[in-house]
Amino acid sequence: MDDLEAEFNIFPSGLNVDSSGSSEDERIPRKIKSPILLHASPASARSKESGFHKSSRLCLKAIRDAMLRHHWQEAAQYLSAYSQTLEETTVSKQSVACEIIWRLGTEILQHHPNSQLDDFNVLYEQMKNSGVKNYAKICLEHSFHLLLSGNINDAKRQLSVAASWRYGKQSVRQSLDLKLIHAYCGFLDYFIWCMKKSSMSTDEDCSSNREMHSYFRQASVTLQEVITQPGVWDPFVLSYVDMLEFYNDQDEALKVLQNYAYNKDYPSNPNAHVYLYQFLKRHEAPPAKLISTLKVLHHLVPSHELMLEYCSLLLTSVQEDLEESLTVVFNLLDYPSWKYDLNTWNCLLKVMTIFKTKGLQHLIDKEWEKRKDLWLSMHFRECHGRKESEENTELLLVKAKVAKRLGQHGRSYNKFNTEVWGRCNVKEKKQQVCKKRSKKKPNSI
Repeated sequence: MDDLEAEFNIFPSGLNVDSSGSSEDERIPRKIKSPILLHASPASARSKESGFHKSSRLCLKAIRDAMLRHHWQEAAQYLSAYSQTLEETTVSKQSVACEIIWRLGTEILQHHPNSQLDDFNVLYEQMKNSGVKNYAKICLEHSFHLLLSGNINDAKRQLSVAASWRYGKQSVRQSLDLKLIHAYCGFLDYFIWCMKKSSMSTDEDCSSNREMHSYFRQASVTLQEVITQPGVWDPFVLSYVDMLEFYNDQDEALKVLQNYAYNKDYPSNPNAHVYLYQFLKRHEAPPAKLISTLKVLHHLVPSHELMLEYCSLLLTSVQEDLEESLTVVFNLLDYPSWKYDLNTWNCLLKVMTIFKTKGLQHLIDKEWEKRKDLWLSMHFRECHGRKESEENTELLLVKAKVAKRLGQHGRSYNKFNTEVWGRCNVKEKKQQVCKKRSKKKPNSI
């Protein structure tokens, strides 16, 4: 094991891998159920495996056990020994070994108490040279780590190297990797542009700054090229739109967002409609445009948090949109994530009140019949009333009013509403008595 570490040491600087096999972590003997190995072979194949492959398999098992116990020093030691598998003669086995070392190595370094940036750099460089098929992905991950460490120039250099990398006949996978790297090259230019913008003083005119404009041109050319290709490009679209808005090109920004949201060649993406709505709202678009945008979002994600805003907009619109508001808020409360949200129940109560004053109670009854069984068990059980009477009386009182409007007067849920009202009345009377007493003048001696 010592010879293997000396030859294949992938943690050279700060990890102090102990060749004696001891871990700096406190050893807690315990049995761990063995899961399936990362590249386990059947029993028949194991009987024929060589001593080299058996040692590699046992070493990988030791790495896994050490990681499960959070013994990162021990895991680093075994991984240094496991790197002998990079000497595999077959390309497929070497590729698998490279990816295992890459994935496990970065995980160990992230948790190791003595890891340094140089350790990550050594690991990434060795993996690039060993696993050429993963070269682009490793470069991209390396650049992410450098960004987190504040090494922006080194991160950009890694992306530039990865963007110019080629290996053999370009496969579909390599093409996708290079497309993503190209996108992040533009995103990094945008990031630098943001830093330049934030470093400018309030007295300076940022829009006429040459250095900023240079990074804007670099970023915009790359990002525009990327986002015109069908795909999910959320952070890149937002970056491009941010720069366009900064330079007061709202028309182009709107075109970009509309294409991203409505182009049928792109995959369905609720976020695209959220970004378009937020842009329109920022620029004070008329309510009709806001409603049409949120209508599509409601179709895609009826439980989205913007549905409350959608309902408010519908209430101020024409009769047809008013009827839609009832469906929207009812749909929202069909989802458990909204069942304790006071604003949503207040919205429903408001909508029901408006409908009743307009003589549209039959529409409320229609929506209620669709989900009566679901809501009685989901919202109006006795256990719900008990919990809300103890933790959220305001929600209980609102829900009780909703239940009354829905014709659910005799539910066991409502008895807690009566109790809460009783407590509130007693408390109110006590406060009134205290006020009267405080107004009385003390008797003169």
